[in-house]
Amino acid sequence: MPNNLKSDLINGAFSQLRISGMTINPNGDDLELALERLEDMASESPFCETGYYFEEDPDLNTPHNVPRKCWQGFKTNLAVRLMPDFGKGRQPDAVLQKQANAGLSTISAFTAKIPFTQYPTRMPKGRGYGSRNRFFRPEDVAPISCETRRMYIDDAQTFTESFADYLRSGETISSYTITSDTGLTVSGDSNTNTAVSFTVTATGTSSTGGDPLLELKIVVTTSDSRLKTKIINFELIDSDIT
Repeated sequence: MPNNLKSDLINGAFSQLRISGMTINPNGDDLELALERLEDMASESPFCETGYYFEEDPDLNTPHNVPRKCWQGFKTNLAVRLMPDFGKGRQPDAVLQKQANAGLSTISAFTAKIPFTQYPTRMPKGRGYGSRNRFFRPEDVAPISCETRRMYIDDAQTFTESFADYLRSGETISSYTITSDTGLTVSGDSNTNTAVSFTVTATGTSSTGGDPLLELKIVVTTSDSRLKTKIINFELIDSDIT
């Protein structure tokens, strides 16, 4: 039975390439190249919205956290991207291309976010409310962006936030604090010289429905006594399964 490691997505991609006419068996360098291609692809939309686990130092044996329904889309699209590296880019296999397009459609449908539409301000909110609450008010929602973390309520996931682009040469993270809105429980946090890792459990703020916008804040203090703040948006989704 297949596992959920990054190497499994890569092996699946090479399997697709063998079906398309590639005869070599990938060596260590080929696997590292494929891992680099996988990380690059996973940073793009819609792949980045599947919950793929990014690392500061990617490892083949790390769980990728991609839902099962998206595995085939990752494998076939990664195979297409690897074709030029193995001399297959000029005449892509038509069957593989169709499978990759179908997989991309599945991932796009899975990650699609339906924008929340408010009633017009003239719409009465209903009986029993004072005049100051007469109309519906806009509800804060998480930005439709790859930077927004989407999680099912009760799920736990580990994230790593890099501050390498902010740090000066020789500068490191000395300390950090993490705070979050009610509905996000943070545990198992740690840091390296350039990044902060933490595990988030999506507890949610209510027993039903989702939370359209919760925020988590990381403030790091550097070895040069500089402060850097990151705000991370979370959207919690109810699985609708009882």
